[in-house]
Amino acid sequence: MMSTTSLASVGPRRLEPEQRRTQLLKTAKGIIEREGIGACTIDLVSTEAGVTAQLVHKYFGTRSSLLQTLYAREEAEYEKEIERRLSASRNFEDIVRVFVTANLDLLSPTTAIGQLRSMPEIIPTQTSRDSANRASARRALVRGFRTHYETDDETMAFALRLGSAVSIEAATIAAQHDDVDRAAHVERTVHFILAGIRSVLDGSKPGS
Repeated sequence: MMSTTSLASVGPRRLEPEQRRTQLLKTAKGIIEREGIGACTIDLVSTEAGVTAQLVHKYFGTRSSLLQTLYAREEAEYEKEIERRLSASRNFEDIVRVFVTANLDLLSPTTAIGQLRSMPEIIPTQTSRDSANRASARRALVRGFRTHYETDDETMAFALRLGSAVSIEAATIAAQHDDVDRAAHVERTVHFILAGIRSVLDGSKPGS
């Protein structure tokens, strides 16, 4: 049996560069979600990953670069998850639920991606990506809307903009209150949006 002394002398397990990079990013994400973005330092990442601070600097340079790389990774993974959820959606209500949930995650002060989005150096990148994501979201919503409702383009655009505003406001409310029941909050928001859309559509009918 190997002694504790000989175990300690082995040092951190060697990983392939991409494996090590992934490990360091996952470690940083865990720190952010557990202790907040302010606690995520090169020293703490290196300590929790069981490597030297010099190795973290080798892979990412500065703390800012590490966090920007993590944000790009989280954003890419999140976009894939949104696509997966949309593909599994059975109706327009499911599609609305996907985007309500996405807004909660993106504005949450507890998720890694929510905290990373608040960094000044990430905001320019975030703004351009948000623009592309909004265009993609609108296409998905329009497709779902037209499958379930019949109305003119102007009324549809008005209904979708109101729904989007409600979703963002609901996410803002959730971010400001630690005791919000997330699942119930999502469902209330989805039902409110759908009721609002029905009201808009009913109000646009001749003679209403």
